[in-house]
Amino acid sequence: MLASGLATKPAGGRSRKRFLVGMLLVISLIAAAPSEADDAQDAQKLLFSMANAIHNLDYQGSFTYQHSGRTDTLRVFHAGGANERERLVSLNGPSRELVRSGSSVMCVGPDGSAVSYSISRGKGLLPLVPAATTSSLDQHYEIRMAGSDRVAGYLADVIEVHPRDGFRYGYRIWLERDSHMLLRSMVVDQRNQMLEQFMFVALEIGRTPSDTDLVPRQTGSLTSDGSGENEIELRKSPDFRVSAAPPGFTLISARRPSRSSSATSEHLVFSDGLASVSVYIEAQAGNLSGLTTLAGRGSLNLQVFFRDGMQFTVLGDVPIATVSSIAGSIERVSGNGAQKQFDHGK
Repeated sequence: MLASGLATKPAGGRSRKRFLVGMLLVISLIAAAPSEADDAQDAQKLLFSMANAIHNLDYQGSFTYQHSGRTDTLRVFHAGGANERERLVSLNGPSRELVRSGSSVMCVGPDGSAVSYSISRGKGLLPLVPAATTSSLDQHYEIRMAGSDRVAGYLADVIEVHPRDGFRYGYRIWLERDSHMLLRSMVVDQRNQMLEQFMFVALEIGRTPSDTDLVPRQTGSLTSDGSGENEIELRKSPDFRVSAAPPGFTLISARRPSRSSSATSEHLVFSDGLASVSVYIEAQAGNLSGLTTLAGRGSLNLQVFFRDGMQFTVLGDVPIATVSSIAGSIERVSGNGAQKQFDHGK
């Protein structure tokens, strides 16, 4: 009996140990779940704060922009608030400047010639700024805090944004801890390889630029390329639609250039809350039907095709699969509601 009792005791001990280990695992999982959820929520809140900081703070500094196998160095002057103004000046290569007031932008070349154009509301001149516009980002991205770092002398919180499918890119974002100003941004592909990167090397947050800092040094003749110039919101449904956009991409804007005499000129913008794709549609003289062009540079991809006297341009900082998917499902909506899908050369 004594031997039998001694033999069963270790077995009972092992059972208790397994039970305790199992309970500890359950407790750790329960404790970790809210922590991970809170981590994702904190990261999303920081992304929304970043957009506010970029547009409302005063700052000036210098940054590098790596793209397409080259590195550009630029200086930025920014006055935030209701009358937002900014100016970018190239510090290497040909002398170029970009000057923005609201949505109006002037590009000044080395010879002083200037071209004006408009950009979408909420856009600025800094590159690689993800536009966090919806609280449902986690449906298509995994967003999490990734520790801390130092950029341009500032302590930064790091955020990682991982896409949940192949229709969007990932980001790694560095935000100044107190103001949430963007200090560095990196776009990565599906293999986590860097496509483009922007990083401040010197920055003064809170320093207000002078009026002289916000105007070009010299300008010659001024022309307009008409790109988005004086666009007006469509009062009715667009004449074209995308029947099968990639998951998460929805129509957020439909506009028409007020200068256009063509009722079929349209600018459609689709977004998943972080990335966006523009579709430009306009009448095209000449017989170019059947011609299709695909091109990419860094994170930007575009597709241009011509059908039935129309030119269609689809572009965005998204994978080529996203651009092609949208281009392949553009349809004309007729007066009776019927649709005609365009063959874009695939």
